Order: sequence, then C-alpha cells, then structure tokens
Amino acid sequence: MIPLEDTYLDILKKASIGHGLGEKKIAEISQLPIAKINDFFNGTYCEFTLKVIAQILNLDFPSLKNHAVDAFHLPKIHLDGLHTYQSSFTYRPNETLFVNHYLIEDESSKTAYLFDTGTDATETLEYLKNKSLTLSAIFITHQHKDHIWALNQFTDQHPYAQIHAAQPSIDSDYSFNLIESEKSVRYGSFQIEAYKTPGHTEDGMSFKITGLAHTVMCVGDALFAHSQGGIYSRKDYQKALTINRSSILSQADDTILAPGHGPLTTVAHEKQNNPFYASNKS
Repeated sequence: MIPLEDTYLDILKKASIGHGLGEKKIAEISQLPIAKINDFFNGTYCEFTLKVIAQILNLDFPSLKNHAVDAFHLPKIHLDGLHTYQSSFTYRPNETLFVNHYLIEDESSKTAYLFDTGTDATETLEYLKNKSLTLSAIFITHQHKDHIWALNQFTDQHPYAQIHAAQPSIDSDYSFNLIESEKSVRYGSFQIEAYKTPGHTEDGMSFKITGLAHTVMCVGDALFAHSQGGIYSRKDYQKALTINRSSILSQADDTILAPGHGPLTTVAHEKQNNPFYASNKS
C-alpha cells in the first residue's frame, strides 16, 4: 500500500501556516516554554503538548494522536477499472517525493480516462497499449508541475484526447477545455462531474466519476488521507476547509477519494481520521 503523505508534524506545520502562527506565537498562546515548543516541532513527541497545539490549531486531537502513534488502519481499496500510478520528482536536492495519477478504464468501449499525468507516463502508456485502450480524455486537478509534467508524453501517443481543466494552460502548446464547477461531461459509461476545490492552488478542481462499482473522486491536493495540501494564506485556508467539507466530504461515505499524494481513502474514513475535518470526542 502507498504510505501516508504526511507525518503528524507535517499536519501541524500545515495547520500552523494556515492559521498564520509560528512557534513563538504558539508558545505565547499555550503558555508553554518556547524551548518545549521548539523541541516538539523538531520531533520530541509529547502527548500533552500535542493536545494543546491541536486545540490552538483547531485540529481533532484523537485522530491526530492516532496518526502520531500509528494507531489507525487505512481502508484496503481495490476497484475494478481504477488504476493508480506513482512517479517521482525531486522536491529538494536530497529529497524525492511521489505523485499519483489515475486511469479509469472502460473495458466495454476500449477507452480510458486520465486524471493528472504525474512525472512519467511510461507505465501507464504501456498499459494502454497492451490493453488496446484509447485515451479519450485527460482531466487536470491543478497545474503544479508534478501533476502535469508528463502531459506531452500522453498527448504524443494520444493526440486526440481532450484535456479538461479549471483554467487555461500555462503552456502555450496546449489548449484546455475549461470545465465549470458542478458541470458534468459524459464519456461512454462514465459521468464526470467537476467541483472547484481551491486553496492549495487557485485552479484546484476535483472530479467525481460515476459508472464503476463505487463512485470515485479524484481530489488532487485538496485532500490527502489524514491530511491535505499546503495552503499559505489564512483566508484561503479557511475557505478551503469549508469547500472541502461541502464539496468532497459531503459525498456518500463509500465514495473512494483518489488524492494527488498518498494512498486511496474514503469519505467515511476521512471524516473519522483526518485531523483537519474529524470531530471526535477527546
């Protein structure tokens, strides 16, 4: 299984940035020594400190604690017709990260639909070729490089695939079909509905796919299993929390969420285990 994208400290740091609070300010609000706060953010775990900071950052403490001590079980998800691919990219000189892209397959019509491209299309293109599948459409959740880097590889092999996104392409070589929020398009057996989910980026878009045995929602970096993408404005952070609740976590509990990073999850699992959104009793 693909591991979680974020540690509990990553979650806390994202929430701190979203609230505009540095370690010094957290120490002032908590009335804990700054040295203790610094040590905690540097990896010295303390349950009491975690609880205090979670309250300040409006994070759900029980789910955050379970994340910190690995006391959770991710859902085991397999869905015929949904394929997950990972590719790597250099985040910092000595740090390599991974990004997901997804293929939805319609075996009856020998067509497929791509959600983001990742940084390397080799494995996905090989699958399309071996299965004699035509790539009919590409859906872009947002235009960060790791999510669109391999677009040219796909379009070179499947030049007639329509490309859908929330905003015009940042690359003048491409013309995107702009898709409006809560508008849907039909491709073969599938209905694909778009939802604006900005915050991590202004052009953030999630795509809800119906037509498989379970509904799938490709959410880009709007939401991860137990976390979400980084947001650097307090206004955008609060807006994203509201939009993610109303657009993503309002879907049926068994909806499969396919994030840009980390493992597949479900709406039900995130409502119980994502510290940004859960509301368990302490």
